[in-house]
Amino acid sequence: SDETHCVFMWTIEKYLIECEKYMEERGYKRHCRFIWDKTNGVAPAFTVRYSHEYLIWYYKPKLLKISKDQRGKFMTIFSEKAREHSRKPDYAYNMIDKLYPNCNKIDVFSREKRNGWSQFGDEINYF
Repeated sequence: SDETHCVFMWTIEKYLIECEKYMEERGYKRHCRFIWDKTNGVAPAFTVRYSHEYLIWYYKPKLLKISKDQRGKFMTIFSEKAREHSRKPDYAYNMIDKLYPNCNKIDVFSREKRNGWSQFGDEINYF
């Protein structure tokens, strides 16, 4: 389709390469990776503490222009304490809302209701 799409995809270190390959195979280009410093984390295999996740910004065929008044306001690294399992940071939703205030937004595997978003998942009312 000729329609322009922006996708913000969450992944963890273990699946970073697989995620990027998956999106590339579908014709998406990566704009940037955000790193969420969760300020805590788990230490699997008793090696290092994994305390971050990636939010990767993809687009096709071209990048949608962001709201002019938001240029340069968001950084690629942000800190927000992790909460319940799989609950994503408010920072990310706030950023997307401000970058694209007039665009349709879809949240797959939602954990809580958000105004202005089409949401899917069996835990939308979890919080």
